[in-house]
Amino acid sequence: MAKVPREVPPNQPGQPTEPPQESPPANPRPEVPPPMQDPDTPQQPQELPGYTPEELPVRNPGEPSAPNPATDSSAS
Repeated sequence: MAKVPREVPPNQPGQPTEPPQESPPANPRPEVPPPMQDPDTPQQPQELPGYTPEELPVRNPGEPSAPNPATDSSAS
């Protein structure tokens, strides 16, 4: 007796079937290409250094500095 092909029952609500596997598997994010970089170029820094002025401001310009009591030997 020949086997009769069995029909696949329709999906039941709440019981999704697995989608068929792709052959070959595709890139999961095809819209985002991988980053390109020339092998001869150096890698760019992740963060640029902050702005540093050429001349740093001086504290209390024009005033004589007071002696530090912790290091002044004449205070004893």
